[in-house]
Amino acid sequence: MLNKQQKRKQIVLTALMIAVSLLFLFPVIWLIANSFKSDAQITADMNSLSAFLPPALSENFFKNYTDVLFGTKFARYVGNTLLYAFIVIVLGIIVNGLAGYALAKIKFPGREKWMMIIMLLMIVPMETIITIHFLFIAKVGLLNTVVGYVLPGIVNPFNIYLFRQTFISLPDDVWEAAQLDHCSPMRYFFTMVLPMAKSVVATVAVFTFLGVWNDYLWPSLVFTSGDLLTAQIGLNAITANDNTTTGMTLAVITMVTIPVILIYSFFSKQIVEGVMTTGGKEG
Repeated sequence: MLNKQQKRKQIVLTALMIAVSLLFLFPVIWLIANSFKSDAQITADMNSLSAFLPPALSENFFKNYTDVLFGTKFARYVGNTLLYAFIVIVLGIIVNGLAGYALAKIKFPGREKWMMIIMLLMIVPMETIITIHFLFIAKVGLLNTVVGYVLPGIVNPFNIYLFRQTFISLPDDVWEAAQLDHCSPMRYFFTMVLPMAKSVVATVAVFTFLGVWNDYLWPSLVFTSGDLLTAQIGLNAITANDNTTTGMTLAVITMVTIPVILIYSFFSKQIVEGVMTTGGKEG
């Protein structure tokens, strides 16, 4: 039980944390509140506290959002991004998971050297190798295709490292018992190994989604067709249009920003668990 002094300290600390959180959330609050307003109302409320409050509920309350969703191709761009993210997440978990398991449990010549190469690749910025990716995709004729976009994003050195660090701690007795039940290596991996590493699987899935959702440079190089563009490219295309109002711009930015905040909020526990369970393991 907490005594009165401890309760007071807890209340003060909670109030302080809320105040600091609101300080950092002011831009987001302003963004969301003004995304429902007309340009004239945004200008009128700019120098008052009303700038942080949404307008009164009316028939035009969602006008900026409906104009964006039904007057532009933004819904198509979001759908494209979700499709690409799904493909990269599924293939990334399989490929990086298998690579991590091989490095953790399978003894083969040069295993330590491969691990060293992967760790070195973790510190190489994507911008330094994106030209190589582009030249390769162009050489094989995959520009302006979904395959050309997702192919370089499947293998990720950091994700391989996360899986490897998790699989090191798996007891070998589990694999031996699976062999007695005539379980194939692939079946063992998908039915037993991955479920035991669900925290890392969730972490990799979230990081991959955020990477695809926020990616601007790579899709701008690969895609030329408007029907294949991603949310970030679509955001730039819509906001650069002279017919786009300030309210519509804020609505688009809100729809691009809020999913990232929600996903990180919902899966923050899994992300912390996945990183912490891998960070302390040696091997």
